[in-house]
Amino acid sequence: MPLPSSTPKVRVRGMILTIGITAITVVGTMAGAGLKSDIETKNKQKMIAEPTGEDDLIAALEARRLGLVQARATWEKKAEVLRERMESSSQGNIGGGSASNGASSGK
Repeated sequence: MPLPSSTPKVRVRGMILTIGITAITVVGTMAGAGLKSDIETKNKQKMIAEPTGEDDLIAALEARRLGLVQARATWEKKAEVLRERMESSSQGNIGGGSASNGASSGK
């Protein structure tokens, strides 16, 4: 008779596992479908944003080139400032080393 008392527990456990696996599958499917629709939407927007004619393409490329030239000028200015700071600090270290020696010898 112990067999009938353990059988309902097994059935309940099996039902819980089945419901859990089904829920995981449904949620995964819905999430995957949502991601796919997001990717498709982004691709459509990308295609709309791309220039269609040769004149539009040339204008877009010229605008991109202008942005890159401006970025290059900014980086060159930063590099020049850095070079000047490096030169002034190297000159300051040379001068600073001799000044500190003179100050310590005066004690």
